[in-house]
Amino acid sequence: MPLRRQLRPPKKHSGRLLRFHFDRNIGRKNLEDVQQIVIPTLSKAKISHTLSYPIGARDVSSALSSAVQLPELKLHFYSGFDIGLRSGHYEFLRVEYLNNSTSASEWPISHLYQRPPQFRWEIVVHPVPRLLRNRIKQYILTSALSQIRQWLAERAQLVQQGNDMLTFFYDEKMEDFAVRRLTHLEPTRTK
Repeated sequence: MPLRRQLRPPKKHSGRLLRFHFDRNIGRKNLEDVQQIVIPTLSKAKISHTLSYPIGARDVSSALSSAVQLPELKLHFYSGFDIGLRSGHYEFLRVEYLNNSTSASEWPISHLYQRPPQFRWEIVVHPVPRLLRNRIKQYILTSALSQIRQWLAERAQLVQQGNDMLTFFYDEKMEDFAVRRLTHLEPTRTK
């Protein structure tokens, strides 16, 4: 008779996920302690009932769990100006590296105004029209998060001053996604 293992659903226990593996033929219980770090959410703006955030902190954290920057990452659910939403071309997700960069009010990107304090490594989620939430979430899960994971891996040793961003947009008229990179890093100096 072959050995059969049963995996029971995770049980919540004092803030950690615990998984029990029970081997019926041998009668032993093995305890596997699975800890998932959730990227801290520093801000979450209230939004209209017609809008929705396309992804949550757990999905982002799970997808980026192997990133070297994970302990430094901060998450914002931010709703700035809705001009992009009204025009049908809007940003829905961004990852940023900020190291003594120009303040938001001096940087020529208007949608960074009125943001909470910024940290070195951030992920910003913007609301989308509720009707498009599932489509955009699927794109995030199948494409955007893997691009963010690769972008973070390429910048694992980054210490330059300035900022670097990877931003994801959706265009309703074209029904298409776009990725934009914006880099404003000072050159590295050699001695």
